[in-house]
Amino acid sequence: MPIAEAEQNRAVLAIANAGDDFLALATADPTAAGNNLIAAAGRAEINLGRENADPAGEVKNLAAVDFQPTGLVQNATHFAIMTAAAGGSVRAWGRLVDAGNNPATVSQQSTDDILRVAAGAVVVRIPAGAI
Repeated sequence: MPIAEAEQNRAVLAIANAGDDFLALATADPTAAGNNLIAAAGRAEINLGRENADPAGEVKNLAAVDFQPTGLVQNATHFAIMTAAAGGSVRAWGRLVDAGNNPATVSQQSTDDILRVAAGAVVVRIPAGAI
């Protein structure tokens, strides 16, 4: 379900003006409540490169983000950008997609696999003038 326009604008403005961001993976749509997060994977600090925003207002993660093995075989289909490494609130969330904007899944094949989100895979569009 798409985020309502007012909610999208609030979320991107919060990201644009925020300090640290933490990426969490989820097994389904986390919504603003932060449901379905893969707790065992934890959260990873993510640099969204606000200083490098392109003319379209897009910022992307500047480096790959690795999540340590969870001891479980899990599939992440969604993500959330959180305000803290633990607890906190959801700034924004979305579906993982590939380069062609098709739904994508980050999978563990075994319990000791690292979940990796590639550099540039998390894209946030920020309205002009918000940064």
